[in-house]
Amino acid sequence: RHTRLQGDWSSDVLFRSPRGTPFQHAVWEQIAGIGHGQTRAYGSVAATLGKSGAVRAVGAATGRNPLSIIVPCHRLLGHRGALTGYAGGLHRKRALLAFEAGNAPLALAG
Repeated sequence: RHTRLQGDWSSDVLFRSPRGTPFQHAVWEQIAGIGHGQTRAYGSVAATLGKSGAVRAVGAATGRNPLSIIVPCHRLLGHRGALTGYAGGLHRKRALLAFEAGNAPLALAG
């Protein structure tokens, strides 16, 4: 029972290994808690961390996410659900979100 979807090991394993600041680790932990098929806004993550004015800092920490397969940064959206930066490209972010919502097969090529 050590699957990411079940959340059994995210805090134990994920946040001991990657390099990052305490703030980055806090952001990555918030992102890791976003369930399959769900999304959150950068501002929501900032507010949860008690730093509602740190939306851009959340974005910067997200961009430094070294474990994007496990810490699903594609699930973060901009204000009013806007698709914003993604290291793999917005077309891949769109494809991942559509796949998770059950709206499309997974097609990441290109």
